[in-house]
Amino acid sequence: MITCNSQRAEPVSTVTRVVVARAGAGRWVRISWVLAVVSSLLIGHVAARPVVAQLALGLLGVSLASAALVDVHEQRLPNSLLAIGAVAGVVAAVADRVLGGAFVGLAVAGGLMLLVRLTRGVGMGDVKMAGVVGLATAEAGLVAAPIAVAIAALTAGVVGAVAGRTRLPLGPSLWLGWALALVLPIGRWWS
Repeated sequence: MITCNSQRAEPVSTVTRVVVARAGAGRWVRISWVLAVVSSLLIGHVAARPVVAQLALGLLGVSLASAALVDVHEQRLPNSLLAIGAVAGVVAAVADRVLGGAFVGLAVAGGLMLLVRLTRGVGMGDVKMAGVVGLATAEAGLVAAPIAVAIAALTAGVVGAVAGRTRLPLGPSLWLGWALALVLPIGRWWS
């Protein structure tokens, strides 16, 4: 008779996951993460919006950038960082008075990524992160959410083709889609 004595692994805090991911990352990944964090803080303050929305968007961007860093290291997106981003996105949407549009963006971006998930193309963490990205782009207009997802897909496709890889983390590309959707006048092109 064979017996198995399995033990559960101790849960690792999200902060530890980010620290380990940063420590294990190459030079260019670390530099990219720092630039993403700084850019996230600046993106929140660029537009003329209430201070609460500025702070919430900065926090949202930092949480997405940190989740993307962990995704590069582990090929998994931390739920706790995505939850922080979602709460910050709701706070920003309430402050910007676009809560309805934020939930539409969440449904559109998350729904598009869920369709890809059904074909086994991405993980559920990518679906959740896309939803947070859609939630956070409401101020830029309703078309910003699908455009942010399209930017993420295009970026990941180009990086995969150049690197000769068929599997890579989508978190960094989703962060880029979020950032470009807020910085560029994407949603205003169709207004």
